[in-house]
Amino acid sequence: MFGYVIANLNKLPPEEKQRYRSCYCGLCNALGDLYGTLSRITLNYDMTFLILILSSLYRADNGLKTERCFIHPTERHSYWRNEFTDYAAGMNVALTYYNLLDKWTDDKRILSLAEARLFEGEYKKVSEQYPEQCAIISGCLNELSGMEKSGVMNPDYPANCFGRLMGEIFAPRRDEYSEDLQAFGRTLGRFIYIMDACLDLKKDLRKERYNPMIATSSENFSTILNILMADCTEKYRRLPIDRDRNLIENILYSGVWTRYASENKKRNERQET
Repeated sequence: MFGYVIANLNKLPPEEKQRYRSCYCGLCNALGDLYGTLSRITLNYDMTFLILILSSLYRADNGLKTERCFIHPTERHSYWRNEFTDYAAGMNVALTYYNLLDKWTDDKRILSLAEARLFEGEYKKVSEQYPEQCAIISGCLNELSGMEKSGVMNPDYPANCFGRLMGEIFAPRRDEYSEDLQAFGRTLGRFIYIMDACLDLKKDLRKERYNPMIATSSENFSTILNILMADCTEKYRRLPIDRDRNLIENILYSGVWTRYASENKKRNERQET
């Protein structure tokens, strides 16, 4: 379920594009530093959004640094990293580990199982450092697996379960912001789960895999998703976000729709030919 919470780069000014890329590169730097070079292949923009939210809310230090890396060996590039970058790197590894196990369960792909085993050691490090978050992630994903096996067809149940998982990830501390962060994470998680189910529906039908949106007409997808995102943005507005606000809102109001719009465009083009 990665790849939905991204920026719409076409609507960002150059300085904010650079700010976004520097945050992304900071996450890559943290992954390599904390969990080894191989972990950099788990890099995604969803956890970059988590860093932006938490860094803004807690006004964490994010002074720019420069480096060369194996992806950009000849040219120095800027990045910024703080405690929330390191936290997001851990969550990135945990989610990737379970995502690979899920692919193994769904498709019995030996490659996915082999990749999951490569990350077992790094996942253990994360679970020791963030036991509460990892326990919630494991529990929610086991609960989701049970719903899939039993064929639960009310999409609210699995969406709420994934929402609880995201709510825990978005609240690394127990303080005055944790309740609102959890509420925001829950609504974002619900949106991600339903968006993923909508976009995977045809493939899941073809492969006879579980998908709770089977009984829902595709004509209603946009309405459902708009309602879910409206709930998410309402929870977002409770957070005192100031720094990087335009960038964060670009992601929430525009970026999260880019994959859905792209898939709709492809479908319309196929229908016209």
